Formats: sequence, structure tokens, C-alpha cells
Amino acid sequence: MIFDNNTAYQTYRILVAIFCTLGMFASTAPMRKTHKRNLFILSGYAVYAIVITFLSIRFLGFLPFLRSAVFTISIPGVIMTYMISDTSLSRHVFCCLSQLLFSFYLIISVTLLNTCFGGTLLTNAISILLAYLIIIFLEFFFLRNIFLNITRPITKGWGILALIPCSFFVFALAVALYPAHYTQNPSFILLFYLLGVVILIIYYAIFQYLWTQYKYQMEEQNREILELQIQTIKSHAKDAKRKSEEVRKVWQDTHHMLSGIAMLAENGDAEAILKFIAEASARNNSTDSAYYCSDPILNATLTNYLGRAENSGITVELLLAIPEILPVDSAELSICFANALENAIKACEKLPKNERKIIVKCIHKPTFMFEIKNPYKGQITFGRNGLPQSPNIGHGIGTRSIMAFCEKHNALYAFTTEGGWFKIMVTL
Repeated sequence: MIFDNNTAYQTYRILVAIFCTLGMFASTAPMRKTHKRNLFILSGYAVYAIVITFLSIRFLGFLPFLRSAVFTISIPGVIMTYMISDTSLSRHVFCCLSQLLFSFYLIISVTLLNTCFGGTLLTNAISILLAYLIIIFLEFFFLRNIFLNITRPITKGWGILALIPCSFFVFALAVALYPAHYTQNPSFILLFYLLGVVILIIYYAIFQYLWTQYKYQMEEQNREILELQIQTIKSHAKDAKRKSEEVRKVWQDTHHMLSGIAMLAENGDAEAILKFIAEASARNNSTDSAYYCSDPILNATLTNYLGRAENSGITVELLLAIPEILPVDSAELSICFANALENAIKACEKLPKNERKIIVKCIHKPTFMFEIKNPYKGQITFGRNGLPQSPNIGHGIGTRSIMAFCEKHNALYAFTTEGGWFKIMVTL
């Protein structure tokens, strides 16, 4: 009924599926910030998809086009979207093929329902478009943040996970298109939806795995925040004790000074009094504790790490303009500063003492931004996500934590090297 030789309708249905599937992917995928480049790539793929679809259906027929669409439409689509996405290849394949699989079930289910209720080509065309638009809306406004937050902590294992939607997609295509089109296969519906049940079970297991990893990551972050808060309390207690001792010492010195002045005053020696006061003032000069900002957690973090840097013989150059009210949670921002400074200190400790230097800059107008620079030796390579890569297992955790912080708060980050200096810049 709805698969008769109607090239215009078939072309419309396929193009709706292609572009709405792209919309589904874009609604849940982290995209690169180069919007003009992204638009250019998507426009090129759109033209390609339209031309290939029309020519294939026109000259090969609908069923041969569907059987070859994996190679002519799907794989190029995966490649094109990978060029605009900000994620690893294996994670990208997992997300893309999952959306393709969902799209495949969606368009066939709408078509079958339309047929069961005696619908026409027009009702089917409208139903398919509305179904896709609703799914895109729900994914973008309700699932995007949840999906990105859950998948962000996972950096390994996506290669194995990507095989799952790839296998199911190929299996679903085989059930639907071989040995004949699914409308000519009486057992298709049973096999298709039994496979759908298996897919749901497997994806539920994947979700449980990702959710477990996400909770572990949140617990780790909460532990880091708690440690920072404990360090802050200890730092405040230490400062309070030190200041108490300084006050007691100053009071004792003041008592001795007043006693000395009294004795000199009895002798009427004004010149000796002035000299005694000058010497006592010079002896009582004390050093105030470091103060970088009004927030206690961030100030304690900077005090701790910058103090470590100075103890390691690292020259510290500061240009700080940190506002009283921070743009994000102070504990999370402190962890970001701590990771960046930790990496800078470790890099400087590998250098000769006369080359050790860290430059820390922070401004809050027109927007909050901080920059940390340090010299380095050797070669630094960057991954596709812009993070510096380390060949050592367990390294690079700090930079991934900074990236996760930036993604959570919609901040921009940049890791760069220039003239022997490594620089990290974060803009909120």
C-alpha cells in the first residue's frame, strides 16, 4: 500500500529519517565550538545524502537502496558527524549507531501503526515527522544533560560498547530486508520486536554500568571537596594558633618595651627613648599569612599549592583579581585550580632550579578567566579533545578533571604550548 512505486514519497521518508536522526544525534552529542565549520560539513553531507538517495531510489529501486544505505548513507554520516563532534571515535560510534538503531525502530513502528489503522501516505508522512520532532525535543531538553553527565567520566571501554549497537543494527537490517522487504515477511513483526526486547535489556545493563561509573566519579569528586574543606579548616586552625602566639609575643614585647621606656623616662634621656622604640619596632615586624582571595576554600588551596611551589624552589609570579562572589561553587573551582597547579609544580620540579617558574593570572571582568603557565622540557602531544596525552598509565587524571569541570559549567578550556611554555586557560 504505502510502498508502491511512489518515488517522491519514498525519498521524502528516507530523507526525514536521515536528517532527523542527525538531529537526534546532535541533541545528545558534545559538539565542537567551530560552528561555521560544523555547518559547512553538515550542509555538504545534506547535499550528498539528498543526491544519493534520489539517484539510488530512481535507478536502483527502493529495496536495493535500503540494502546499500549502510555503505552509502550511514557510514558517511558517522564519519561526517565525527568530524564535528567533540568526543572519541569509539564513543562516537556507540552514540551514532544507538541513535540509528532507535531511528530504525521508530520509523518502522510508525509505518506499521499507520498500516494497522488504515492510514494514508499523508498520515504516515505527518506521523513520521511528528514522531521524530517529539523525540528530538525530548532528547535535547530532558536527556542531553543526563546523558552527558553520565558518560563524561567514562574514558575507556567504549570500543567494546560500540560493538553492541553495531551488531544489533546489522541484525535488525537483516531481519527487515532479507530475504525480502519486511512487508512481505509474515514473521517479521515477531522477530523484530523480540530483538527489540533483547536490545532494551542490553541497553538497560549498559545504563546500569554507566550509572555506577557516574556515581563513583561523583563520590570521588565529593571526597576531593571534603579533603579541600578539611585542609581549609586545618589551615584556619593553624593560622589562628599562630596569630594567637604572635599576639602573646607582641604583648610580652610591648610589656618589656614599656618597662624600658619607663626606666629611661625616669632618667630623662629622650634620645635613648627614641632609639629604644625604633629598635623594638624593627624586632616586632611580623609576616602576615598569605591572602589571595576572600573565599576561604579557594584561598586555602592557593596558599597550599603556591607554598609548595615556593618550597620547591619555584619562582611564582601572580596577577590575581579574584572577585568576592565566585561564578561557580568554590570547592569545584578550587579542585580545578589544584589540578592545574599540581601539574605545573610537577613539571617544574623536573627542571633545573634556575628555570623553575609558574605564572598565575586571574581576572573577573568582562568574564572570569584564569591562566596558569609553566616551562617544560620534552614534547607534549594533544589528543582530539585538546587534552595533553601522557604515555604513562594513571597520568592525565588532573587534565581530565579540568575538562569535566569545564563541560559541567559550560566553560571554555585550552591547553597550549608555545616557546617552551605550557599554558592552561579556563574561561567561565
